[in-house]
Amino acid sequence: MSQRSTTPRVADLAAQLIELAEQQGAIYADALAVCDSGDSVSVRNGAVESIEHEDAQGLGLRAFVETPDGLAFATASSSDLSPHGLKQLAAQVVSMARISEPDPDAVPPVGADHPSDAEQQAWQQKHPETDAGWDLEQAKAAALACETIGRDYDAQISNSEGADASFGRSRVAYAACDGFHAEYSRSSASLSLSLIAGHGEGMQRDYAWHRALQASDLRTPQQIAEEAASRAVARLNPGTMSSGEMTVIFEPRTAASLLGHLVGAINGRAVLQQRSFLADALGEQIFPVGIQIEEHPDHPDGLSNRLFDGEGTRCRQQQLIDDGRLARFLTDRYVAKRLKQPATGNATRGLTGDIGIGTSNLIWQPGEQTQAEMMQAIGNGLLVTELIGFGVNGVTGDYSRGAGGFLIENGEISRPVQGITIAGNLKQMFQQIEMVGADLTWLGSTAIPSIAISGMTIAGE
Repeated sequence: MSQRSTTPRVADLAAQLIELAEQQGAIYADALAVCDSGDSVSVRNGAVESIEHEDAQGLGLRAFVETPDGLAFATASSSDLSPHGLKQLAAQVVSMARISEPDPDAVPPVGADHPSDAEQQAWQQKHPETDAGWDLEQAKAAALACETIGRDYDAQISNSEGADASFGRSRVAYAACDGFHAEYSRSSASLSLSLIAGHGEGMQRDYAWHRALQASDLRTPQQIAEEAASRAVARLNPGTMSSGEMTVIFEPRTAASLLGHLVGAINGRAVLQQRSFLADALGEQIFPVGIQIEEHPDHPDGLSNRLFDGEGTRCRQQQLIDDGRLARFLTDRYVAKRLKQPATGNATRGLTGDIGIGTSNLIWQPGEQTQAEMMQAIGNGLLVTELIGFGVNGVTGDYSRGAGGFLIENGEISRPVQGITIAGNLKQMFQQIEMVGADLTWLGSTAIPSIAISGMTIAGE
């Protein structure tokens, strides 16, 4: 059965599930319906390795009951959408809630800042339901062409780890016992390639990928192939480098991890539990003046556009870093209550499990210098194109990761390097940002330019 025929029914069932939970004794309830449909093609050495199709749908229920010590709740999910399946799910969740530990700070699903009817209508007009613009034959042709071009790009390309093309569509529907119900949908397509250059112990691999809302917006197979091949070839014959302090340029791929560390540190749950090195930094100047980082839940290029969050709260464009200052922590309604901060519409939720906190589209506003101009400005340093390991302490901000990339000498790339470690402290690293590049690059749901940070410790030979 196709998504077009089943998804509206699943969305309608969310409201029915709430009624069933209330009949079982829940005093509050909300439900999430998710329907995903997608196809993917993997090719390697000119032949199709696999073709996969996904068509999944399910309902998740959260139900609250009153106890002498406050509200207690539980969650569960089901893919059985029959009347019996819904009744069974409602009974199960309410029974689980009755034996759960009560939480005096629990926030029931009523009274959230929901999107209005007018906002919902405007969203639907701006984001009409469409597919990704590919079928299996088109996706297969793109993957095969991408791999062929990549393998033929340079004689030093010795093997392929394959090309993948995928496309799909998802719809999310939410309903709460306060009468709110809404839904949104989005499509996406992607193309990727991984290649190997060199032979024996001297082999190097690299990749390229792109994901967009529509297949027509993807970079061409030739562009992706040339990027993957040129990166793999450029990494051949790496060496090490001398230890010391120097300026490090993170290209967009690796700079995205810095943004990830920031988002983790301003996650309200980490702040609440004192697991963040930025727990006491709200309103402080944590970046140089001029740095702007925003969340944009409705962007033309955003792959995580969403009308509402996991609690039905309206998602709005918001500054996270405003002229270098930490403007807000990211919260759901529970954390907002505990921190006495506004709910920012950042609740995340699967079909089961507790509410979490996450983001939609993140944009680090670019500067004016190209990456080549940044290298000229620093003279000698390191361009990091690969990070290895997870040596980051979210409590202290201490940072130490394996890295690879290119040595910069006299303002230009001189040779590839690997087997080194870069280290610092994230709070100091944020303050020591020397330059922000003009090369804003979308990587999934994140748009980020190259970032240059001075005074980093390099451990080489």
